[in-house]
Amino acid sequence: MDNMDNMDTHVVSKKSRKILQNIHKIYLLIAVIGGLLISIAMPMFNEPDGQYHFSVSSAMVGLNTDISKYGEPEISSGMYRQKEFYQSGTFLEQYLFTKATLYPIKDSPRDLELDNKFSYNYIGHVIPAIGIWLGYHLYPSMGVMIIVARIFSMLIYSFTMYFIIKYLKFGKLLFATISLSPVIMNTFSSLSYDGYGMIITASSVAIIINMIAQKKVKIWHIVTITILMILSVIGSKPNLWVINLLFPFSIVITALMPRNEKRESLYQRRNKEKKNILIKYKWLFLIGSLIIFVVVGSYLARDRGGLFEVMTRLIFTQTFRVVDGVKTNDFINLLVAPYNVYNYMPGGLIAVWGVLVAVVSISEKSYHKSVLLPWVSFIVILLGIFSTYFGFLGFGDLLGFGLRMTVQGVQWRYFTPLLLVLPLIFSSSRIKFKAMNTNSLVIFMAITAIVSNFLLVFNTLWGMIMV
Repeated sequence: MDNMDNMDTHVVSKKSRKILQNIHKIYLLIAVIGGLLISIAMPMFNEPDGQYHFSVSSAMVGLNTDISKYGEPEISSGMYRQKEFYQSGTFLEQYLFTKATLYPIKDSPRDLELDNKFSYNYIGHVIPAIGIWLGYHLYPSMGVMIIVARIFSMLIYSFTMYFIIKYLKFGKLLFATISLSPVIMNTFSSLSYDGYGMIITASSVAIIINMIAQKKVKIWHIVTITILMILSVIGSKPNLWVINLLFPFSIVITALMPRNEKRESLYQRRNKEKKNILIKYKWLFLIGSLIIFVVVGSYLARDRGGLFEVMTRLIFTQTFRVVDGVKTNDFINLLVAPYNVYNYMPGGLIAVWGVLVAVVSISEKSYHKSVLLPWVSFIVILLGIFSTYFGFLGFGDLLGFGLRMTVQGVQWRYFTPLLLVLPLIFSSSRIKFKAMNTNSLVIFMAITAIVSNFLLVFNTLWGMIMV
């Protein structure tokens, strides 16, 4: 009887491994079909600052387009001006069949910031710009240019993510899950530079994961890491640069990892010694960390009202909202609603996606015994969040006397790529709790992704027509 139970367990485990090995194919199928639906069916400017992203992308290929001809008097943000065309049934005629009028970039009503070729504003728009050029030569209307650019960007980013997931040593399911969330699916199927940032972040975490899994630091690892660091700094938003902090730590941690029994024993002893030192001198470490935080924080906040004001504003931002033009939960913008003012996504999906990401994270098998890696990874996530809020300290509610209480303008979609760091935390053997079998998780993930992305398109269009 015991042999039969062991055999059944082995068969289930083998099936689970097979499904996990093919998760990149499942990802690509959902990503391409869902991406085509989003690219074709979503209203124009389906991402925040959509008019700006289109204007930059078109200007880069010499197709600076007069968007006022399409009912957009300025290069701003939002989809509300399209409602009248949806409700009158003239959307196709207005956006797809009306030929574009081009004008010199010097006459643009807004600075498109294209002088610096080594910035995320330029590098991040290269792929959408190629799509704009292809669309214009297919049919010279703004609608066709945008749709073709969306499809082109979606295919490039989705296939790149497919290969990243395929060759990933662990964390495959988490990468697929985050990449199939409505926020990332919409980002890939848009003209935003955030798609590039997501791919660079995924590539950076992937090389660290594979290095940890192989327990070796090879020359090609160093070369790839150097290239990714350069591409990150010149093409990603500053809050994603913190991923680069993981590189030196991961190289040292990997180099010290044991590859035989003798080194395994030595490694375990050193880890135990480190743990004992941390316990013995915990108050010293805490006080030292607090001193470093106060010194560094005071220096960074010296032109922002001081450390106390900055910390007060960050706390008030997360606990008490004085004024917020969008009366919806910020967290829905992390995975569920890329442009929550217009997407009308059910609030309950926040919980569904939260549970999904949590369960997928703790389902990760153990791949390393490092004490340091999970903590460094967690700190990097926190630094990525903090750096974004720090950059938005200039925005907030004036309360009088020149004081501001909250920080406004931060969107939680800025932090979505940072979730890819989670496998580095939960792949530690020190995480004792593990979750359900892979088969159930893959089914849960696929159904959630399909339903959520369908609702994204349906609810957004419903809002355009009926609200």
